[in-house]
Amino acid sequence: MPVSNLNSYLPAISLTPPYPFAEGFASNLRLPRSYQWNLALERSFAGHQALSLTYVGQVGRNLLRQEALYQPTPDFSSELFLTVNDAYSNYNALQVQYRKPLTGRLQALLGYTWSHSLDNASDDVVVGLSNTVISAANDYASSDFDVRQSFSGAVTYAFPAIGRSGMASRLTRDWLIDGVVVARTGFPFNALVVGTSPDPGGSVVTRPDLVAGEPFWIGGPDLPGGKSLNPAAFAVPPVIRQGTEGRNDISGFGLVQGDLSLSRKLAITDRVNLQFRIDAFNVFNHPNFANPSGYFQFGTFGLQSQTMLNQALGGGLNALFQEGGPRSLQLSLRVSF
Repeated sequence: MPVSNLNSYLPAISLTPPYPFAEGFASNLRLPRSYQWNLALERSFAGHQALSLTYVGQVGRNLLRQEALYQPTPDFSSELFLTVNDAYSNYNALQVQYRKPLTGRLQALLGYTWSHSLDNASDDVVVGLSNTVISAANDYASSDFDVRQSFSGAVTYAFPAIGRSGMASRLTRDWLIDGVVVARTGFPFNALVVGTSPDPGGSVVTRPDLVAGEPFWIGGPDLPGGKSLNPAAFAVPPVIRQGTEGRNDISGFGLVQGDLSLSRKLAITDRVNLQFRIDAFNVFNHPNFANPSGYFQFGTFGLQSQTMLNQALGGGLNALFQEGGPRSLQLSLRVSF
Protein backbone atom coordinates (compact mmCIF):
# COMPACT_ATOMS: atom_id res chain seq x y z
CA MET A 1 0.00 0.00 0.00
CA PRO A 2 1.53 3.38 -0.99
CA VAL A 3 2.38 5.89 1.73
CA SER A 4 0.53 9.15 1.29
CA ASN A 5 2.83 11.29 3.50
CA LEU A 6 6.54 10.60 4.07
CA ASN A 7 7.21 13.57 6.35
CA SER A 8 6.67 11.56 9.52
CA TYR A 9 9.39 9.10 8.42
CA LEU A 10 12.06 11.70 7.66
CA PRO A 11 14.59 12.53 10.42
CA ALA A 12 14.50 16.02 11.82
CA ILE A 13 17.51 18.04 10.65
CA SER A 14 18.49 21.10 12.62
CA LEU A 15 21.57 23.33 12.70
CA THR A 16 20.64 24.55 16.12
CA PRO A 17 22.35 22.90 19.12
CA PRO A 18 22.20 20.60 20.93
CA TYR A 19 23.09 18.24 18.10
CA PRO A 20 22.20 14.51 18.26
CA PHE A 21 24.53 11.68 17.24
CA ALA A 22 27.10 13.02 14.77
CA GLU A 23 30.28 12.04 12.94
CA GLY A 24 33.14 14.27 11.97
CA PHE A 25 36.78 14.47 10.91
CA ALA A 26 39.66 16.39 12.45
CA SER A 27 40.32 19.70 10.69
CA ASN A 28 44.01 18.80 10.27
CA LEU A 29 43.42 15.24 8.98
CA ARG A 30 46.39 13.97 6.99
CA LEU A 31 46.90 11.17 4.50
CA PRO A 32 47.95 7.91 6.24
CA ARG A 33 51.37 6.63 5.23
CA SER A 34 53.04 3.22 5.09
CA TYR A 35 56.80 2.62 4.80
CA GLN A 36 58.18 -0.81 3.89
CA TRP A 37 61.66 -2.28 3.54
CA ASN A 38 63.26 -5.71 3.31
CA LEU A 39 66.62 -7.41 3.00
CA ALA A 40 67.06 -10.93 1.64
CA LEU A 41 69.91 -13.43 1.39
CA GLU A 42 69.50 -16.49 -0.84
CA ARG A 43 71.70 -19.45 -1.58
CA SER A 44 71.14 -22.23 -4.11
CA PHE A 45 72.56 -25.69 -3.57
CA ALA A 46 72.33 -29.30 -4.78
CA GLY A 47 70.99 -28.46 -8.18
CA HIS A 48 67.86 -26.31 -8.17
CA GLN A 49 67.20 -26.21 -4.42
CA ALA A 50 67.35 -22.84 -2.64
CA LEU A 51 67.31 -21.46 0.90
CA SER A 52 66.45 -17.82 1.62
CA LEU A 53 66.58 -15.65 4.72
CA THR A 54 64.56 -12.41 4.64
CA TYR A 55 63.98 -9.53 7.04
CA VAL A 56 60.75 -7.59 6.40
CA GLY A 57 59.83 -4.33 8.09
CA GLN A 58 56.89 -1.95 7.83
CA VAL A 59 55.59 1.03 9.75
CA GLY A 60 52.28 2.88 9.48
CA ARG A 61 52.04 6.54 10.43
CA ASN A 62 49.16 9.02 10.60
CA LEU A 63 46.74 6.08 10.55
CA LEU A 64 43.05 6.68 11.08
CA ARG A 65 41.47 6.09 14.48
CA GLN A 66 37.90 6.89 15.47
CA GLU A 67 37.16 8.41 18.87
CA ALA A 68 33.79 8.22 20.60
CA LEU A 69 33.27 11.43 22.55
CA TYR A 70 30.10 11.57 24.64
CA GLN A 71 28.73 15.11 24.96
CA PRO A 72 32.16 16.71 24.40
CA THR A 73 30.51 20.14 24.70
CA PRO A 74 27.02 21.34 25.68
CA ASP A 75 26.31 21.64 21.95
CA PHE A 76 26.02 17.83 21.68
CA SER A 77 23.26 15.81 23.31
CA SER A 78 24.77 12.44 22.37
CA GLU A 79 27.99 11.08 20.92
CA LEU A 80 30.38 12.65 18.46
CA PHE A 81 32.44 10.14 16.47
CA LEU A 82 35.62 11.94 15.48
CA THR A 83 38.16 10.47 13.03
CA VAL A 84 41.74 11.55 13.74
CA ASN A 85 45.33 10.59 12.81
CA ASP A 86 46.59 9.31 16.17
CA ALA A 87 47.07 5.63 15.24
CA TYR A 88 50.38 4.06 14.28
CA SER A 89 51.79 0.55 13.69
CA ASN A 90 55.05 -1.38 13.43
CA TYR A 91 55.82 -4.78 11.91
CA ASN A 92 59.06 -6.76 11.90
CA ALA A 93 59.53 -10.29 10.60
CA LEU A 94 62.24 -12.85 9.95
CA GLN A 95 61.30 -15.27 7.17
CA VAL A 96 63.07 -18.51 6.28
CA GLN A 97 62.11 -20.39 3.12
CA TYR A 98 63.26 -23.61 1.46
CA ARG A 99 62.32 -24.30 -2.16
CA LYS A 100 62.73 -27.39 -4.29
CA PRO A 101 61.29 -26.88 -7.79
CA LEU A 102 59.76 -29.79 -9.62
CA THR A 103 62.68 -32.00 -10.56
CA GLY A 104 62.09 -35.65 -11.10
CA ARG A 105 58.84 -36.35 -9.27
CA LEU A 106 59.10 -34.20 -6.12
CA GLN A 107 58.41 -30.53 -5.45
CA ALA A 108 58.56 -28.88 -2.02
CA LEU A 109 58.12 -25.46 -0.42
CA LEU A 110 58.70 -24.91 3.30
CA GLY A 111 58.47 -21.61 5.16
CA TYR A 112 58.84 -20.33 8.71
CA THR A 113 58.13 -16.80 9.92
CA TRP A 114 58.82 -15.15 13.27
CA SER A 115 57.12 -11.78 13.39
CA HIS A 116 55.57 -9.19 15.66
CA SER A 117 52.90 -6.69 14.65
CA LEU A 118 52.15 -3.85 17.07
CA ASP A 119 49.73 -0.92 16.91
CA ASN A 120 47.38 1.17 19.00
CA ALA A 121 44.37 0.46 16.77
CA SER A 122 44.08 -2.55 14.48
CA ASP A 123 41.41 -0.92 12.31
CA ASP A 124 40.18 2.62 11.80
CA VAL A 125 36.73 2.15 13.38
CA VAL A 126 37.76 1.09 16.89
CA VAL A 127 36.20 3.66 19.14
CA GLY A 128 37.46 4.94 22.44
CA LEU A 129 37.42 7.95 24.70
CA SER A 130 40.76 9.31 23.62
CA ASN A 131 43.29 10.15 26.33
CA THR A 132 40.76 9.42 29.08
CA VAL A 133 39.61 5.81 28.85
CA ILE A 134 41.25 4.20 25.83
CA SER A 135 44.25 6.37 25.09
CA ALA A 136 45.88 6.27 21.67
CA ALA A 137 49.23 6.91 23.36
CA ASN A 138 48.91 4.21 26.05
CA ASP A 139 47.15 1.45 24.09
CA TYR A 140 50.16 0.40 22.01
CA ALA A 141 50.40 -3.41 22.04
CA SER A 142 50.25 -6.51 19.83
CA SER A 143 47.84 -6.15 16.93
CA ASP A 144 44.54 -8.03 16.93
CA PHE A 145 45.87 -10.10 14.00
CA ASP A 146 49.41 -10.60 15.35
CA VAL A 147 50.79 -14.12 14.71
CA ARG A 148 54.14 -14.53 16.43
CA GLN A 149 55.24 -17.78 14.77
CA SER A 150 53.99 -19.49 11.64
CA PHE A 151 55.11 -22.58 9.72
CA SER A 152 53.78 -23.80 6.40
CA GLY A 153 54.84 -26.57 4.09
CA ALA A 154 53.66 -27.87 0.73
CA VAL A 155 54.85 -31.04 -1.03
CA THR A 156 53.82 -32.46 -4.41
CA TYR A 157 54.74 -35.94 -5.59
CA ALA A 158 54.06 -37.50 -8.99
CA PHE A 159 53.49 -41.25 -8.77
CA PRO A 160 55.38 -43.37 -11.28
CA ALA A 161 53.32 -45.54 -13.60
CA ILE A 162 53.47 -49.30 -13.27
CA GLY A 163 55.19 -50.42 -16.46
CA ARG A 164 55.41 -48.60 -19.77
CA SER A 165 52.39 -50.11 -21.46
CA GLY A 166 49.35 -52.22 -20.79
CA MET A 167 46.33 -51.79 -18.54
CA ALA A 168 48.35 -51.28 -15.32
CA SER A 169 50.30 -48.44 -16.93
CA ARG A 170 47.15 -46.68 -18.19
CA LEU A 171 45.49 -46.88 -14.76
CA THR A 172 48.47 -45.62 -12.73
CA ARG A 173 49.99 -42.87 -14.87
CA ASP A 174 49.57 -39.08 -14.26
CA TRP A 175 48.55 -39.33 -10.58
CA LEU A 176 49.64 -36.49 -8.24
CA ILE A 177 49.42 -36.20 -4.46
CA ASP A 178 49.67 -32.79 -2.74
CA GLY A 179 50.10 -32.19 0.98
CA VAL A 180 49.86 -28.87 2.83
CA VAL A 181 50.60 -28.34 6.52
CA VAL A 182 50.02 -25.10 8.44
CA ALA A 183 50.89 -24.49 12.10
CA ARG A 184 50.84 -21.10 13.81
CA THR A 185 50.45 -19.44 17.17
CA GLY A 186 47.14 -17.83 18.11
CA PHE A 187 45.75 -14.30 17.86
CA PRO A 188 46.09 -12.27 21.08
CA PHE A 189 43.08 -10.91 22.97
CA ASN A 190 42.09 -9.48 26.35
CA ALA A 191 39.21 -9.76 28.80
CA LEU A 192 36.32 -7.28 28.63
CA VAL A 193 34.03 -5.55 31.12
CA VAL A 194 30.38 -5.23 30.13
CA GLY A 195 27.70 -3.09 31.74
CA THR A 196 29.88 -0.41 33.36
CA SER A 197 31.14 1.46 30.31
CA PRO A 198 32.41 5.02 30.85
CA ASP A 199 30.65 5.90 27.63
CA PRO A 200 26.87 6.28 28.22
CA GLY A 201 26.38 5.87 24.49
CA GLY A 202 27.59 2.29 24.77
CA SER A 203 30.35 2.46 22.16
CA VAL A 204 33.25 1.75 24.54
CA VAL A 205 33.93 -1.59 26.26
CA THR A 206 36.75 -1.46 28.77
CA ARG A 207 39.21 -3.97 30.19
CA PRO A 208 39.17 -5.29 33.78
CA ASP A 209 41.75 -5.04 36.54
CA LEU A 210 44.22 -7.91 36.85
CA VAL A 211 44.39 -9.90 40.07
CA ALA A 212 48.00 -10.41 41.14
CA GLY A 213 49.27 -13.98 41.22
CA GLU A 214 46.41 -15.48 39.19
CA PRO A 215 47.15 -17.13 35.80
CA PHE A 216 45.14 -16.21 32.72
CA TRP A 217 44.29 -19.84 31.92
CA ILE A 218 43.18 -22.89 33.87
CA GLY A 219 43.31 -26.37 32.34
CA GLY A 220 40.86 -29.24 32.19
CA PRO A 221 40.40 -32.31 29.97
CA ASP A 222 36.72 -31.52 29.37
CA LEU A 223 37.33 -27.90 28.27
CA PRO A 224 37.37 -26.79 24.60
CA GLY A 225 41.02 -26.72 23.61
CA GLY A 226 41.94 -28.06 27.06
CA LYS A 227 41.76 -24.73 28.84
CA SER A 228 39.50 -21.88 29.93
CA LEU A 229 40.06 -18.33 31.11
CA ASN A 230 40.49 -18.08 34.87
CA PRO A 231 37.66 -15.88 36.28
CA ALA A 232 39.74 -15.24 39.41
CA ALA A 233 42.37 -13.45 37.29
CA PHE A 234 40.08 -10.49 36.52
CA ALA A 235 38.08 -7.99 38.56
CA VAL A 236 35.66 -5.21 37.64
CA PRO A 237 37.23 -1.84 38.56
CA PRO A 238 35.60 -0.27 41.64
CA VAL A 239 34.95 2.90 39.63
CA ILE A 240 34.11 3.29 35.95
CA ARG A 241 37.52 3.43 34.26
CA GLN A 242 39.93 1.51 32.08
CA GLY A 243 41.30 -1.49 33.97
CA THR A 244 44.92 -2.40 34.62
CA GLU A 245 44.95 -5.26 32.12
CA GLY A 246 46.89 -4.43 28.99
CA ARG A 247 45.50 -4.62 25.49
CA ASN A 248 45.88 -8.02 23.78
CA ASP A 249 48.00 -9.45 26.60
CA ILE A 250 46.58 -13.02 26.41
CA SER A 251 47.90 -15.52 23.85
CA GLY A 252 44.96 -17.23 22.15
CA PHE A 253 44.44 -20.64 20.58
CA GLY A 254 46.78 -21.56 17.73
CA LEU A 255 46.13 -23.50 14.53
CA VAL A 256 47.41 -26.87 13.30
CA GLN A 257 45.98 -28.26 10.08
CA GLY A 258 46.98 -30.64 7.31
CA ASP A 259 45.29 -30.84 3.89
CA LEU A 260 45.71 -33.62 1.34
CA SER A 261 44.79 -33.79 -2.35
CA LEU A 262 44.87 -36.60 -4.89
CA SER A 263 44.42 -35.82 -8.59
CA ARG A 264 44.79 -37.26 -12.05
CA LYS A 265 44.88 -35.57 -15.44
CA LEU A 266 43.34 -37.42 -18.38
CA ALA A 267 44.09 -36.38 -21.94
CA ILE A 268 40.87 -36.39 -23.97
CA THR A 269 42.44 -34.91 -27.12
CA ASP A 270 45.66 -33.05 -27.88
CA ARG A 271 44.06 -29.80 -26.62
CA VAL A 272 41.44 -30.98 -24.11
CA ASN A 273 42.28 -32.37 -20.66
CA LEU A 274 40.04 -33.64 -17.87
CA GLN A 275 41.28 -33.41 -14.28
CA PHE A 276 39.74 -35.46 -11.48
CA ARG A 277 40.57 -34.27 -7.95
CA ILE A 278 39.81 -35.24 -4.33
CA ASP A 279 40.60 -32.67 -1.61
CA ALA A 280 40.59 -33.47 2.08
CA PHE A 281 40.70 -30.36 4.27
CA ASN A 282 42.00 -30.93 7.81
CA VAL A 283 42.53 -34.55 6.86
CA PHE A 284 43.44 -35.59 10.44
CA ASN A 285 40.37 -33.77 11.85
CA HIS A 286 42.52 -31.86 14.33
CA PRO A 287 40.29 -29.58 16.48
CA ASN A 288 41.06 -25.85 16.20
CA PHE A 289 39.18 -23.49 18.51
CA ALA A 290 38.45 -19.77 18.36
CA ASN A 291 39.40 -17.50 21.24
CA PRO A 292 36.79 -17.04 23.98
CA SER A 293 34.97 -13.71 23.99
CA GLY A 294 36.65 -12.63 27.22
CA TYR A 295 33.42 -11.53 28.94
CA PHE A 296 34.40 -12.96 32.31
CA GLN A 297 31.22 -11.69 34.00
CA PHE A 298 28.98 -14.25 32.27
CA GLY A 299 30.42 -17.56 33.41
CA THR A 300 31.58 -20.18 30.97
CA PHE A 301 30.03 -18.36 27.98
CA GLY A 302 32.80 -15.77 28.00
CA LEU A 303 35.56 -17.89 29.52
CA GLN A 304 35.50 -20.89 27.18
CA SER A 305 35.73 -21.10 23.42
CA GLN A 306 32.25 -21.31 21.95
CA THR A 307 33.04 -22.14 18.34
CA MET A 308 35.57 -23.66 15.98
CA LEU A 309 38.12 -21.36 14.38
CA ASN A 310 36.60 -21.51 10.90
CA GLN A 311 33.33 -20.00 12.16
CA ALA A 312 35.14 -17.13 13.91
CA LEU A 313 37.35 -16.21 10.93
CA GLY A 314 34.35 -15.61 8.67
CA GLY A 315 35.43 -13.45 5.77
CA GLY A 316 32.54 -14.47 3.52
CA LEU A 317 34.10 -17.84 2.68
CA ASN A 318 32.33 -21.17 2.85
CA ALA A 319 32.81 -22.14 6.51
CA LEU A 320 33.07 -25.82 5.56
CA PHE A 321 36.34 -25.24 3.68
CA GLN A 322 37.64 -22.32 5.78
CA GLU A 323 40.88 -22.80 7.67
CA GLY A 324 40.34 -24.23 11.14
CA GLY A 325 37.20 -26.25 10.45
CA PRO A 326 36.45 -29.96 10.86
CA ARG A 327 37.55 -32.50 8.26
CA SER A 328 35.71 -32.03 4.99
CA LEU A 329 35.99 -33.62 1.55
CA GLN A 330 35.56 -32.12 -1.90
CA LEU A 331 35.32 -33.89 -5.26
CA SER A 332 35.81 -31.97 -8.49
CA LEU A 333 36.14 -32.39 -12.25
CA ARG A 334 37.77 -29.74 -14.41
CA VAL A 335 37.96 -29.52 -18.16
CA SER A 336 40.89 -27.59 -19.64
CA PHE A 337 41.06 -26.67 -23.31
